[in-house]
Parts: sequence; C-alpha cells; structure tokens
Amino acid sequence: MAAITQTRPARTGIRTPLFVVGVALALLAFLLMFAFGIVFVNRSQAPGQVRVVVAARDIDSREPITADMITLSPVPVNALPPKAYLKLSDLTGYSALVTIPRGQALTANIVASNPDQLAAGVASSFLPIPQGYVALTLPTGEQQGVAGYIAQGDDINVIATLNTGIFSPASPRMVTRTVFTNVYVIRVGPPSAAPKQGQMQGVASSLTVVMSLCDAQFMDWLTLNANLKYALLSFHDYQKSVAPADPTCPSTNEPGIIGPAQVEARWGFTKS
Repeated sequence: MAAITQTRPARTGIRTPLFVVGVALALLAFLLMFAFGIVFVNRSQAPGQVRVVVAARDIDSREPITADMITLSPVPVNALPPKAYLKLSDLTGYSALVTIPRGQALTANIVASNPDQLAAGVASSFLPIPQGYVALTLPTGEQQGVAGYIAQGDDINVIATLNTGIFSPASPRMVTRTVFTNVYVIRVGPPSAAPKQGQMQGVASSLTVVMSLCDAQFMDWLTLNANLKYALLSFHDYQKSVAPADPTCPSTNEPGIIGPAQVEARWGFTKS
C-alpha cells in the first residue's frame, strides 16, 4: 500500500512580521529623506545670515514700490538693519520717502504707506533742490492755500486771476488761468494759527517750492500783480520728479526780463 504524503502548510505566521518590518523600514527611510531635505534647504542659506528685502534698482523719492523694484538678499544677522523688511509682501502699497539706491535694504524709516508722509524725507541741513533749479517762497493763507492742508512733499497747481487792463486798456476784464502745474512743495512755513484739537494743522504762512529761475521770475511777477490760489493735487497724480522747466523760458543761468508783454505772450490772458 503506497504511503500517503501530506504537504506541510506554509508558515504564514513568519511572513507577517517580515512585512511589518519592511513597511517600518520604508517609512523610516522616507522620514530620513524628508529630514535630510529640510536640512539641505536650511543649509542653502549660509549660517548667521537672514534674507531681507532690498532695492532691485534705484527707487526715486515718492515713487510707489512695485514687485519688480525689490528682491530678497541675504545679509549677516549682526548687520541686519533695524526695522528691515523680511517679506516682499510687506511692501505692498508703500512708497519711498527718500531716494533708495540699488542694493539698499528697505527699512521702516525710508518707506511709508501714508500719503501724508510721502517725501517728508530725512531732515537735512540743506534744501533738496535739484541741480538747475531754485527754491522760491510763496505767500499763502486759508483761502489761498487749501485751508492749510498743503504739506511738504505735495504737488500743487497755481491759479492766477488778474485784470487784463495790465496788458491792454481795451475791454479790461477779470480773467483766470492755471499758470503752473505740478509745482513741488519742499517746505511749509510755520502755522499762522493756533493748533486745532492738539494738532499743528493751522494755516501755514508760506510755501517753499522748486522752480527754474526763469519760472521763479514769472511767479514773482504774478505774486505782485495777480491774485494767486493753489490747488492741491491728489497724491495719485504726483510726478516722480520735479516738473521740467518750460522749454520756451530762458535758461536758469541767463534769465530774461519779465513784464506784462512776456506774461501775455506765455499765457495769453487777453485771448478768449
């Protein structure tokens, strides 16, 4: 009688622990690689350094800061400027208070989001007069100067009202024209009124503006012979730099004589 052989069952009880060990090893390898990646990323920045926002190009005073103007750059921790910005998004809606050269770190004292602070700049011992221009002080008052709301760094338009009899005795009449636009105010004189509600927002007695010498002579003539008012522009309409001089006006170095004939030729007050 032939012997009957029986097949011994497989030892599944041994395979289960091996499977668990394999899964554990795979998970451990994944965690090690993940940790290695974090360490590698952190070491890509040199020890003792931090990335700060710097100017990617020269930024002019009062110029709104956009994403293409700034970038991140590493600096040593011990050389980190006070109140430096660490995120590009922190500069959204900000503008430069002063000229910022390329590569300079942006800090809270040279940028602002408040329009009232724009171009206030850093106090200095000299007036910020561009080459080829002069500073001229104009009289102002409550009705003349937008009730004292014109501030340093603002742009204004100058409106002149006068009698055409100055130019011609025929049919004299009062006429009004805008004679200067985007005039940059670099200083505001002391208030002539008491503080209101604890704030020195009284009516200023003078405005110091930047012009070419020739334009300044025209302005001086108008100050003596016309009634002037100043219109305050929206900060959205401010120019990035001082308005260029009128090309028809004599050069700064050789200004001409200004009188009724020159004023009429430039603005045509008698023309309808």
